Amino acid sequence: MATDNQPNPPGDTIDLDDEAAMRRWIDYFGVTVTQLEEAVKAAGNNAQDVKQHLLNQGSSAGAS
Repeated sequence: MATDNQPNPPGDTIDLDDEAAMRRWIDYFGVTVTQLEEAVKAAGNNAQDVKQHLLNQGSSAGAS
């Protein structure tokens, strides 16, 4: 369950072939399609790994 203003992640893995899911992840992380695709390419499709990669790159990567 999300606390305060932190949303729940859309799932545990990121499927770049599912456009609706990609949109949810883009909204959740606050990144562009290109940033999400590059992060998944670099870190794999595990959401926590992608989030950490985005944080390391200086993106918002979800509420925190």
